[in-house]
Amino acid sequence: MSGFVDVTGWSPNAIRRLGHADDCEEASKPAYKIPQQQQFAADDVWALATAVDRLNGGYFKENVYTDAGLDKTANKAVVREHLRTNDFSIVTDADRVNGAAYRRHFTGYTMLAMAGGLNDFQQQAYKVACTESFTGRNLLEFAIVSCLPSIARRDSQRQEIKREVFASEQLAGNVGETVIGDITVMDSRYSQQYEKYRITARMGESIVDFWFGTNMNKDASYRIKAKIKAHRDDKTTQFHYVKKIG
Repeated sequence: MSGFVDVTGWSPNAIRRLGHADDCEEASKPAYKIPQQQQFAADDVWALATAVDRLNGGYFKENVYTDAGLDKTANKAVVREHLRTNDFSIVTDADRVNGAAYRRHFTGYTMLAMAGGLNDFQQQAYKVACTESFTGRNLLEFAIVSCLPSIARRDSQRQEIKREVFASEQLAGNVGETVIGDITVMDSRYSQQYEKYRITARMGESIVDFWFGTNMNKDASYRIKAKIKAHRDDKTTQFHYVKKIG
């Protein structure tokens, strides 16, 4: 069974940050005048969403502006514009392969759906993934598909980290003890709430995580100095007072 995004206990605002919840409010807006009767195969829509995700360097729920002006256009807006003009020229063969894989990730929710174990987001994602064709009326569904490649990729990364945690060893050392060593970054995720990056990394045969002020690139190695904040029951260790050294 595919993994899933666990949003149990998340606030509505936190769920919105995943990029789908307040898209519901935009379904009635007339800005994207896709002919209502125009038909789109699901595979084409998923491939297009995957292409936009690739070209944008990830998912952006809203337009991003810098001092120079518009820097990134929201993925859903790009997807809708290409559908409006029936333009799939940005889609590559790799986008079609990856789009199909992302779609399968969410159709993998079948057993959970039968057991009634899906939250609201998972129900939306599963329903959209099981849809074989769309029309110009499906503005909400286009917005949801636009965010799903990023969600599927993030979900897969979480599942991979869980597998590595299961096979890892607890880091040696007592709480409060200073540790110096090399890490390899497994995941780096920016939090708008804390304005910091949540870093998950390997240190030897152990898995550690901590907050850091700047990004650390995935798969990159760094030498750090930190203090052990906590050892968890799942064998992971939390650091604080982390500094790059060397």
